[in-house]
Amino acid sequence: RGESLGDITPTASPLDSDLEQLLNDENSGGGINEMEALLGSYVDDLGEAGEGEEGDSSFDDFSLDNLDLPGAVEETEETEELDNFEDIDGLEDAGIDDFSLDDFNLDDEAVEDSQPESELPTDTPTEDLAEQLDEPIEDVSAEDSGFSLEDLGKLEELDDLDSAAEDDGLTDIPDVESAVDNLGDLDSLDAESPDSLSLDEELNFEEELGADVLSDISDLDDDSQQFSMDDFGDQYNFKEGDDVYSGDLGVDLDQLEHSLDEASEDDEKPFSIFEEDFNAIRQTLASLPRNLKIALEELLADERRSPEDLKPIIDALINGETPKSLAARFKTLTKRKIDLPRSYEKRSGLALEVRRASLVYQLVREGWPVIRIVLLVISISWVLGASIFMWVYRPLKANQLYQLGLDAIKVDDVEKAEEYFHDAWDGWPLFYSEDKDPDRIADSPIVVKGWKTDNEWLKYARALRRRKQWDTAMQFYEGYLSIKPGSKDVRLEYSRFLSGVLGKYQEAFNLIESAPVAGRLEWDRDYTLAAGDVLLDWAEDDPTKYEEARKRYAKVLELSRNDEKAILSMMRYHLRLKDSDEIERLLPIFDNEIAGRTDSPQLASEVYAGLGNYQLAKSNEKEARRFIDLAISADLQSSEASFMDAMFWRQAEDEQKELSAYKRTLVNLEGRESLTRRNLEIRILTLGGMGRVQALNGDLIDAGSSYHKSVSLYEDARSRNQLGADPAFGQIYLDLGNLKYVGIESGGKSSGLQLTLASNQELVKEGSDRYAELDLADYYFTEAQKLFAGSRRDTGLPTGSLYRRGYARYEMARDDALLDFHRVARLKPDDYEVRIALATVLLKSGDYEASRNQYARALDLLDDELSRTGGVLNPLDKQSHSELLLRYIIAWNDLGVGRARSAARGGGGGDYAAALSAFTMASEYLDEVYEDMPDVISRGASAVRNIDGERIVKDVNGLKLLEESTTIPYLNRMRLLGLEKAPEGTDLYMMYPDIPSDLHGN
Repeated sequence: RGESLGDITPTASPLDSDLEQLLNDENSGGGINEMEALLGSYVDDLGEAGEGEEGDSSFDDFSLDNLDLPGAVEETEETEELDNFEDIDGLEDAGIDDFSLDDFNLDDEAVEDSQPESELPTDTPTEDLAEQLDEPIEDVSAEDSGFSLEDLGKLEELDDLDSAAEDDGLTDIPDVESAVDNLGDLDSLDAESPDSLSLDEELNFEEELGADVLSDISDLDDDSQQFSMDDFGDQYNFKEGDDVYSGDLGVDLDQLEHSLDEASEDDEKPFSIFEEDFNAIRQTLASLPRNLKIALEELLADERRSPEDLKPIIDALINGETPKSLAARFKTLTKRKIDLPRSYEKRSGLALEVRRASLVYQLVREGWPVIRIVLLVISISWVLGASIFMWVYRPLKANQLYQLGLDAIKVDDVEKAEEYFHDAWDGWPLFYSEDKDPDRIADSPIVVKGWKTDNEWLKYARALRRRKQWDTAMQFYEGYLSIKPGSKDVRLEYSRFLSGVLGKYQEAFNLIESAPVAGRLEWDRDYTLAAGDVLLDWAEDDPTKYEEARKRYAKVLELSRNDEKAILSMMRYHLRLKDSDEIERLLPIFDNEIAGRTDSPQLASEVYAGLGNYQLAKSNEKEARRFIDLAISADLQSSEASFMDAMFWRQAEDEQKELSAYKRTLVNLEGRESLTRRNLEIRILTLGGMGRVQALNGDLIDAGSSYHKSVSLYEDARSRNQLGADPAFGQIYLDLGNLKYVGIESGGKSSGLQLTLASNQELVKEGSDRYAELDLADYYFTEAQKLFAGSRRDTGLPTGSLYRRGYARYEMARDDALLDFHRVARLKPDDYEVRIALATVLLKSGDYEASRNQYARALDLLDDELSRTGGVLNPLDKQSHSELLLRYIIAWNDLGVGRARSAARGGGGGDYAAALSAFTMASEYLDEVYEDMPDVISRGASAVRNIDGERIVKDVNGLKLLEESTTIPYLNRMRLLGLEKAPEGTDLYMMYPDIPSDLHGN
């Protein structure tokens, strides 16, 4: 780029003539003497400057910082006027008018940058000035020049400089005498190498005098003359090129050039810089932190470094790179790390000013406050919005979804309820939709995290129990226990649900056995008793579990003899087994029980009710009443206690109190979330008992409603395997079948139940009310038979109900009616109603011989009945007289029909005679029908005599005919004798197809 400082040479000027003369006069030594004189005068001037008062214009503002050297510090306010320094008074006194320190041909590598006062170290070690002299100076011999230090005068006089410095407040000023002594033997200066003299090497004032002295000197009166680069004059040309001295310095230029070439052989050729680059280096160094600046100045002043090594550093200084970059370059070159202050890590001052001048910086500088406020508002809004979203919206929306799920359970929409629950628990789409798309969450761009509420599992489980959604309820119980496995209350509740409601005893037992037990004991009292309860319920299906249940209760009693719950559990165990001996052994414990005083109200109420039932079965009504009252006081909402109270009043035949107790039982059961097997049993029996009382009171509609509820509840329980077959439930079916049989619509007096003398059987038409009643009666009788199976011999049904079922089937023309009548005939062989019914069914089926025997047996039984009433039909006893009369007519007429048809089919001739005799007997009984017998006449009989006993004659097509000629027995007799023919398409012999609707005395 330009010339290096070492290559710059001043041009010839008049001022240099004296210097040339001194240098050329190498033989006489006069030049050396004059040089000594010049230096002596310079030192004297230093002494005078030290002795002067502050503000003295002779030397007040002198400072080596005024030297415009490469690597100098940045210009401060105190030194910015030093550029126009022109002369030094002391030098003028020596006869050298234009003396300049640059005449010493200073090398930029040997110059050490000065520092501002604030950055100059006070303890910088000084080096021996003699050691810094160049080798050409060392080669100069004092003897050859004739120069000696004595000619400098007495240097002791410089001692006054120390005192003057102390008076001016300067401290730690080195001895000037030592500095002069370190100049070495000036006699040894070689005239052939004057350009090798360097002020920094020979007169290193900064190191010898100290930075503080120089700083104070630079602070002298501003009126003193300033030193600047302009003082060098025009003789120093800083233009590009290799200019040489034009004046004659008394030195052979060829020899000088040869010496310079030899010196350059050892060192690499330095590179050159422009003045503006030099100023850039100064500015960059001025902007650096002190430690980095000193390190770089030392590096630039290090003679051991080649220019090529320093060139990257100098280029970086010229380019104004940041302190961080310069520190990195310094570390790369020297392997030393410079720790920069934090404020200098990013950029230099120059780069900062350039950055501040940029449009982007100004925009950021002016816009940042606004942006900061906007960002602050956005941040606060975001935090507030996020908080509201996370802690307000999420729980409210989740609670809404939970409630929607519970509402869906109420309408048995279990699938939708589960969807709502899992949305609330796991998460739901931000833009919620009611679509049933299974992938709606996966397809949603934003899914809100769910709000987990543990108790919602229990709410759903209990709601599902109320709606009898057992499987789903189990899932929610298990879900809750997976979250809180140590919840004892929920675990016990779930085990009671599995055992008491679902009958899943093994699962309930495993659930209790797998419960975590706290503490050092390997068992827990509550879990042990709960396991015993499960085993006790299990024993109803598997009796082997009774013993295991007893061991559980005994284990608790062994550890605590006064454990009330264990004692009650053991008593319940014996009541289930109906072990009277063990019950009697434990009864004394309950002799002094106080009503309502118990720690286990539900269990105590159940046990007391069981003891009441035990005493009631023994007909010990007093003790039974005491225990029932204890049960009621122990738990007013106990269904066991109120139901047993109803049983007590039933046995006492107090229907009103019984009905009231039934209603109280239903109220207690309605308050439960779900019913255990025992609760279901009590509810079913309670509804059946209410129906029975209502039927007895004539409230057949209410009775039918109660029976229907009871049966529906039982059938639902059976479908869920909650309850099994039990004769107690069979009785409800039986009662409902009987209620349907008599006919609710007819008020219990259905005309279809009355025996008639109709010639043709009018079958009940399918679809009619009567058909529906008989069909339901048949169903309920059949269901009752299944429940009674094993408890009753052969049929499982009571004989009267079996007969009624046969009658219902006969009326509906079903083939299985004959079987029912056969069964009833075996069970009731002496009942003429059964015989007549069986004989009629056999006759219609074509079994004439069998029907003949049954009719004959029926007539015998009728005679026996008649004999018990006096041997003759008593017209005064119209009811019994009418019923017996109708049965005699039916039995004799149908017996004759059977014999006549048997004879017609190829039987013996005696059958005709027997048939004729039977028809005649039927006609004779018809003669007993008088006009004042409306009940018999309304049932199909014809009045053949008036109230006076005379035969009734009626006019038929102008003919006078007896009324009896229109009766079936009379017509059958005429057809048997061949006196009358039957209409075409009809049977020759007519029978009475109707049968009694009930057993005798039922």
